[in-house]
Amino acid sequence: MKSVGYMGSYLVAIVCMVICPAGSAVLAVEPPITALAFAPDNESVAVGSQAGLHIFSWPDLKQQRAVKLSMRDIHDLAFSPNGLMLAVGGGVPAEEGITEVVAWPDGESLSVLHGHRDSVLAVVWNGDTSLATTSLDHEIILWDQNTWRPKQTLRGHSKGVTTAQFLSDGQSLISGGLDQNLRVWNIVSGRQVRTLNNHAKEVHAIAVRPHSAPLPMLASVSNDRTVRLWQPTIGRMVRFRKLKSIPLAVAWLPDGSHLVVSCEDGNLRLVDPDTVEIVQEIPAVSGWAYSLAIHPTDGSLLVGGRGGQLKRLLPGVR
Repeated sequence: MKSVGYMGSYLVAIVCMVICPAGSAVLAVEPPITALAFAPDNESVAVGSQAGLHIFSWPDLKQQRAVKLSMRDIHDLAFSPNGLMLAVGGGVPAEEGITEVVAWPDGESLSVLHGHRDSVLAVVWNGDTSLATTSLDHEIILWDQNTWRPKQTLRGHSKGVTTAQFLSDGQSLISGGLDQNLRVWNIVSGRQVRTLNNHAKEVHAIAVRPHSAPLPMLASVSNDRTVRLWQPTIGRMVRFRKLKSIPLAVAWLPDGSHLVVSCEDGNLRLVDPDTVEIVQEIPAVSGWAYSLAIHPTDGSLLVGGRGGQLKRLLPGVR
């Protein structure tokens, strides 16, 4: 799950979610750690940084190997739903955006995608046959996995596009950017459906709530220090919360009950989406908590820091 690209509830009666440290932070790789993604077997994690791509074991966070890529400056990582491919986005700022797709688990390069004129900030799969990439060049490219050629380019953001997510219908793409806006796209027609413009500063990251029904729900975090909740298919902002520190990354717990937000002060904030109350504030790393990932089955949290730290935190109940 990406960090800042360019640089159901557990509350029932008196029961609440508590996040507990699982040991001290590990100084992992050359800082900062910009992207994290759990491998399909849930027993290892891919870590992206300015030092390239490294694979660590889970949960002990021991470095296993490095994966050779065409780039070193990584901004985002995403495994394909079938677990057979890993897409890596990055490139050379102001020169070229690069996305490399490697086979998993052997790390063999399948294709290097060129097409963006500036760094790729986000990579996101739509099923196993289509990949979307966003860039500082203001564009979103949809790639055909069969040919690894662009099949569509979406233009509408006036500045760099930092983040994107597909909705479960496979036809709707939500993007966020440095122009402060979220944009909703229909990828069948290639047209922008609506703009969500309540943020007052740059949008850093978005995340779709698992199991949200009847309407999809989306969380976004911004340099305006807010986390906002949306129903993007109808263009409605549901609620928002102002934070003490700028949020850099956001993710949902696997059951969709809470949001986890990592912030510039190195803390995580656990947010109840139904009340936008901060249930818990959790110290994680020293300095900016750049990147965040949540284990798909046990709900453990992994935070990547500006100083190259990896920190694992465990959920518990009290």
